[in-house]
Amino acid sequence: MKARSARAPESRLALAALLGSGIVWGMIWIPLKFFAERGLTGQVLGLTAFALVGLAALPLVWRERAEWRGEWRLLLLIGLFFGWANIAFTTALMTGSVVRGMLLFYLLPAWGALGGLLFLHERLSLRRLLAVALSLGGVAVIMGGAEIFRQAPSVADGMALSAGFCYTAASIVNRKARRIPLISRTMMSFIGCGVVSAATVAFATPDLPQIAGATWGLLLLFACVWLLGGTLLTTYGVTHIEASRAAVLQVVELLVAVISALAVGGETVGLKEGVGAAMIVTATLLEAFNSENQGAAHG
Repeated sequence: MKARSARAPESRLALAALLGSGIVWGMIWIPLKFFAERGLTGQVLGLTAFALVGLAALPLVWRERAEWRGEWRLLLLIGLFFGWANIAFTTALMTGSVVRGMLLFYLLPAWGALGGLLFLHERLSLRRLLAVALSLGGVAVIMGGAEIFRQAPSVADGMALSAGFCYTAASIVNRKARRIPLISRTMMSFIGCGVVSAATVAFATPDLPQIAGATWGLLLLFACVWLLGGTLLTTYGVTHIEASRAAVLQVVELLVAVISALAVGGETVGLKEGVGAAMIVTATLLEAFNSENQGAAHG
């Protein structure tokens, strides 16, 4: 009883940290739209704000090299997958609808279940199959049903879908890695973001926009407060709370983004978006509860 009560305050603090990170990441569209209005793109933002966090993280990752040296290829894949996921997700929110982008990104239950089956040889329970069906069905509804086959998705739609795919790929690599510390895994996403941004800017964006001095200051503030602060909240939360509870709280980010975009972003949700959103949220919760059952079985 004493041990349980001693862990309770820490658990509550971790829960508050995860809720806080859900709010931070769910409302990240606000500064992203702000920077988009000033002519910045997702690639440029990755090359500045995200890369600044990556540069600050390099000493931390290098300090842990003795632990991840044997799995450096996996760490590299984590950085590249997370790097593209961040750039694509940022671009989707900066150029398209926040609600639509978030919902398309949250095809995670389908990608996670199928990726686990193919690469980690995990079994698909009935609950996970239902989650896959709901998430795929939700995206099909949002995209307009049969219209998917008649017209290509927009750039923002494609970016949101690819972001979810690469985020899941990075998560699968994370589960395969055994010796890479959490700090290196987390911070490598920002390093990878800087590398991917530099590559895309070099090959696809020859003319960079002029960034005013005041905007540079805001980019620095965004990197140090919003990005780094949200990352620290997430890292503390996931290391001090059960994985199943952390997975359930993933949906907080989606709900915060949708509600805030509707309340202050001037966006609207039609019938198909509402039905699709309900299906995707249900799929996400089913996947989270599946993680809970797996954790109980392993325990």
